[in-house]
Amino acid sequence: MSRHLPRLFVGLAVCLALASCSKQAGSGRALCADCNVVLISMDTVRADHLGAYGYDVGTSPNVDRLAERAVVFERAVSQSAWTLPAHGSMMTGLYPGRLGVTHYPAKRRLPTGVPMLAEEFKKAGYATAGFTGGGFVARHFGFGRGFDIYSTDGRRFEHNMDEAVSFLKSHTKRRFFMFLHGYNAHRPYFSLAADKKAVGLSTDGPIEQRGFCMRGRRERPDDLDRIIKYYDASIHHGDRQVGRFLDALTELGLDDNTVVLITSDHGEEFFEHGNCDHVRFLYREVVDVPYILYVPGLTPEGHRVPGLVPASISVARTLLDVAGVDHNMPGPSLAGILRGEDRGFGAVYSETASVTGKLGSRGETVAMTTPRQKLVRYTQEGAEEAYDLARDPFELRVLPAGHEAYGRRKTLEAWHVAMSPLPKPTTRVARAATPDKARTPAQNRARAAAQRAARARANAAAARAGRTGKTAPPARPARPADPADDAPEELPEDLKEHLRSLGYLED
Repeated sequence: MSRHLPRLFVGLAVCLALASCSKQAGSGRALCADCNVVLISMDTVRADHLGAYGYDVGTSPNVDRLAERAVVFERAVSQSAWTLPAHGSMMTGLYPGRLGVTHYPAKRRLPTGVPMLAEEFKKAGYATAGFTGGGFVARHFGFGRGFDIYSTDGRRFEHNMDEAVSFLKSHTKRRFFMFLHGYNAHRPYFSLAADKKAVGLSTDGPIEQRGFCMRGRRERPDDLDRIIKYYDASIHHGDRQVGRFLDALTELGLDDNTVVLITSDHGEEFFEHGNCDHVRFLYREVVDVPYILYVPGLTPEGHRVPGLVPASISVARTLLDVAGVDHNMPGPSLAGILRGEDRGFGAVYSETASVTGKLGSRGETVAMTTPRQKLVRYTQEGAEEAYDLARDPFELRVLPAGHEAYGRRKTLEAWHVAMSPLPKPTTRVARAATPDKARTPAQNRARAAAQRAARARANAAAARAGRTGKTAPPARPARPADPADDAPEELPEDLKEHLRSLGYLED
């Protein structure tokens, strides 16, 4: 029996009955004091393609095995639709808009003044290590801050797994925080014969599924079912690597004092709403992600939480609270649900943005998910969609205008306005007074173009309102970000090549 079991069962009968948690950060006693902490991000894995969430294809036997003795949050919603902003929220507890990293393609790094999860663990005396697939979680974007080791030797779990297991072997006597990440389920979907066989796919096919959802070829393919099988096989391949890591924890005697959170940054679209890939939309297939939290001795028989929770912004504070680390990180904590102290997320918000019109994008998009409804707003169009999740969980039938769900638009709009990027450490006046900080002619042109585009969008919204007889939506106050800072930052060539291998930068 775990040495943590007696104290953790205090109040457990009450907390297991809860379905959600409050917006307030958790506080109080640690659920696993001084334990190691591991955050596993299975990039691009949608919740409904894992056995723990009811999928019967056999994609995830190892994750499912952990879920049997963990807390499974059934309705965890990501805060964004692509890797950089979602992981930025995981590591900081802040929404992507506050971090200024919502827009694809990437324009900014994470703000340097924002505390990172690894930094908090490091200050508490933990050894810190990250073994990741790089790309949009590369050091370049700020994700290496606070890590003693930050390895990005390849895009999939197996490329860093030997080093990760070696780290475990050398830290059996010292507390550690580890971030383990892999793009196994990201296009192009990679799998081996064992993975294909596990999901009922012919083992004679290629190891990667290329040519799907490429620029200029984004129509629904005739063999979509087969392509989905390749996606499933790639999840299985990642699951095998996660299983190897979990087995190493057990073999080294670390599973008794190591907290493990398995989650994802976003899912993947397979034309449920006419789209493929991710990045541009906030439908359930993109933002509903797994969130499986194992705390030694807490739920030996497992437990499922049906309530709505924010997946990305809750990661940092939840893990710190569960381990009893003193911190000042922002964001909500889900630790309270494990103690029976918190009730109810009334709403969870998500956001993304990309170039309007490219690959079907509708530009900046925000969404508000509640236990029974969902409201999606395309801010540059002034358009909205609402769904009745109780009757239409797959978000396939847009509610008619006038439905009470649209009454939440002011709440969503107010939230969106509040998500302006954090101010820069230096002021605009200070930058202007310093010659090497002055805007270049190219930056001035970019700023002017952005202003012209904003005026054009406002004019277009007014024109649409005139045609339809509807009142044009009120203009949203501009976010207080320096437009010059929005100019895309040049990426190192090796990082560009890595991102291209993942299907990015083609648009």
